[in-house]
Amino acid sequence: MKKYLLILGLSAAFLPNLPAQNGATDQNSPISKARSSIQADLNKALSELSALRDDIAQEKPPIAIEAEKIAADLRDKRRKADLARTSREGAEAEAEKAEKEIKAWRDEKVYIESLLADFQRTIRLSESFDPTDPSTKTPPADAMDDAATLVEKLAPAAIHPQPGHSVAEDGTVIDGTFANAGPTRLFLSSDKKQAGLIGEGPDLQPRMVRPVSPQIVASLLDGKASDITIDPSMGLALELEKTQDSLLEHTKKGGFWIYPIILLALISLFCAILKWLQLKRIRTVAASVVQTIINAVNANKPESALAEASRLRHPSQKILTQGVEFLEQNPGATRSDLEEALYEKYLEAGPALQRWLPPIAIAAATAPLLGLLGTVTGMMETFRLITVFGSGDAKQLASGIAEALITTEYGLIVAIPSLIFHALLSRKVQGIKASMEMTSLAFLNGVKTDESDGSVSAGA
Repeated sequence: MKKYLLILGLSAAFLPNLPAQNGATDQNSPISKARSSIQADLNKALSELSALRDDIAQEKPPIAIEAEKIAADLRDKRRKADLARTSREGAEAEAEKAEKEIKAWRDEKVYIESLLADFQRTIRLSESFDPTDPSTKTPPADAMDDAATLVEKLAPAAIHPQPGHSVAEDGTVIDGTFANAGPTRLFLSSDKKQAGLIGEGPDLQPRMVRPVSPQIVASLLDGKASDITIDPSMGLALELEKTQDSLLEHTKKGGFWIYPIILLALISLFCAILKWLQLKRIRTVAASVVQTIINAVNANKPESALAEASRLRHPSQKILTQGVEFLEQNPGATRSDLEEALYEKYLEAGPALQRWLPPIAIAAATAPLLGLLGTVTGMMETFRLITVFGSGDAKQLASGIAEALITTEYGLIVAIPSLIFHALLSRKVQGIKASMEMTSLAFLNGVKTDESDGSVSAGA
């Protein structure tokens, strides 16, 4: 539309100035008619443009009002959305906090229930228990009320006799009389031949766990004063005694990885003993002996020097023998040649001195890693059982973890002595090597040198 109006305007501006043909203006000429038509179209277009502008001017305020209303509504909805988002995040945070608190309360509830169960099992020892009596199997209406009732029974007053039956040490059920004194409970058979301290068996029946003199229990039941055996730990000492394992049982609990650790321990001990015996046979080289050999060499007495060197019990004996024989066989040898011959024997003695030490070092480094591996596999097995059976009983979980740590215990037991043995034996070997170096240097410096050509030889 704008392009069309621009063309009409340009036409109206230039066409009136066009010169008429033959110098005259003809109103009826085609150009005049075209110009009039264009002018009419231009006026019509301008009129339409003016009307369109008027329409736009009339419609603009309502549209602006409507746009402002929509913008205000959008801002309000955005504000409400931000508030809703904030409220949702706050609600999620509160819900997460509440879930954590609920979990903590549940764990605390399980822990308290476990304590109450242990408490009830301990106190139940002072009560009569008959598996055929339904009343003994009825759970309390309220655990806390039952606990409060049991607490009242803790105070040991007089001895209260009560008939019943108990499981003897040989597994038979015998009749007799219970002597109850608070949490402590004693039993005397009907024939007064068996008596003992009562504990709780795996079937929750009273069981004699520690024998007691029948005369003592009989005196108590008769109301007479007597010395009695009690368990102030309320059964915990007996349970602790049951957990004491022998060395073999304790070792078997370590599982498969305990056997490689034991094998490393045997190898390390065997190598340490052999190395100690090897080093035990080595005697210190006295400076006087070395000087005697040097004097014999300088006096051209190689047989005497070799005989003196053969009596040494030290790796330096081979070095000194090599030096004497080299001087005897090579009269014109230089000092450097003698030094190389001695150094050759020094290097030759190295592997023998290092023998048995690498297995000890390997045991010291590998045993803790095998122990850690055994602990990891044991913990994996423990968590697998927790996944299946749950973690309601903390005692079973602690027992599984303790068994898993046995391999780490044995790994450290093997590694620490192995490390100490390796350090001590290595230090001893280093001392022997230092003695060999000093002996070689003393022999090299003690042999006479020919000043004319710098050669060394026996009796130079």
